Amino acid sequence: MRFMYPSKKTVRRIQGLGLTDLLVGLAIGLLATLVIIKVALLFEVRRKSTTGIADAQMNASYALANLTRDVRMAGHGLGPAEALGCIVRRTHGTTVLPDWSLWPVTLIDGANGAPDTLLVLSSGKAQSLTAAQLIAPYAVGSDVMMVNSTLGMLIGDRLLLYESGNTQCPLIGVTNIPIGEYRIRHSALPTELLTAAVYQEGAAVINLGAIHRQRYTINAKNQLVVERYDAGADQWQASAFASDVVSLQAQLGYDARTTLSGALRVTRWSATAFDANANGTAGDADDLRRILAIRIAVVSRSAERSDQGCSSAMPSWRAANEATGLMEDTPIAVNIIQDWACYRYRVLQAEIPLRNLIWSDS
Repeated sequence: MRFMYPSKKTVRRIQGLGLTDLLVGLAIGLLATLVIIKVALLFEVRRKSTTGIADAQMNASYALANLTRDVRMAGHGLGPAEALGCIVRRTHGTTVLPDWSLWPVTLIDGANGAPDTLLVLSSGKAQSLTAAQLIAPYAVGSDVMMVNSTLGMLIGDRLLLYESGNTQCPLIGVTNIPIGEYRIRHSALPTELLTAAVYQEGAAVINLGAIHRQRYTINAKNQLVVERYDAGADQWQASAFASDVVSLQAQLGYDARTTLSGALRVTRWSATAFDANANGTAGDADDLRRILAIRIAVVSRSAERSDQGCSSAMPSWRAANEATGLMEDTPIAVNIIQDWACYRYRVLQAEIPLRNLIWSDS
């Protein structure tokens, strides 16, 4: 049999992908990959920025809400207004402890723009009680006190003894309340604790209960910390309740009018002791009674560095100029923090009336 070759007319040319086609396809694929990566990176940057700002806002809101709640109770149950500012003499067992001042709010201004420290003092009693009175002279060193009422008093309560004209107020722990008697037994105070040897009939006996004394600071980990004082153990118990908080700023509002008449109102804000009554002494008892409100600014930052560069501006808040008393935008010094400009910040402010001081008429 003879083999027959196909004619040239019947031969079909078979063609595949050439090198040029492969290079064009590869180029298109690379361009598509670059676009996808670019979009993904932009999305991640925006997500981190949005999430960081949201977290900062949430932390600042939570911190300010807790501060506002506690500060509103400042001055609750501290007795007659004229007792404010007295020196609180206290002991723990037989050990004489450092003195306190009976200040509802104590503001320690941070040096060179550092965060402020805030202390709040109030009675631990839920209800507001009228101060009892001595019905017989009380000799320092005695362990018995005669009062006109023991209403609301419990074993373990802390009583503050205040006498008009005496700047020293001893803090006394109740050990026993005999039933049916107007007597209070307590741990005897050392006679050298006080200058006065006797407190006369009519002196006020203020029931502080389990003392509520809180201190707010910012630690090295950028956490807002609350320290609560335990009078029974004479110890501070600390706990952090807000993270990524880098600064706490505050000012006290005074009624600095020469003559107080009509409704009380804030006429001057200051972060330092202020001579509100213009008697030449800043921070005396009458100045304390003129404190009506506190302004607080909480500064929080994003947890992660910004991917958009280190270009953040210094945060600021609306505060009074210490020299002129005029309100103005005041920078908050966060530049003490390493790489401070690489983060995003949120500032929340609140003006809190100290209602227990405004309403006090006892």
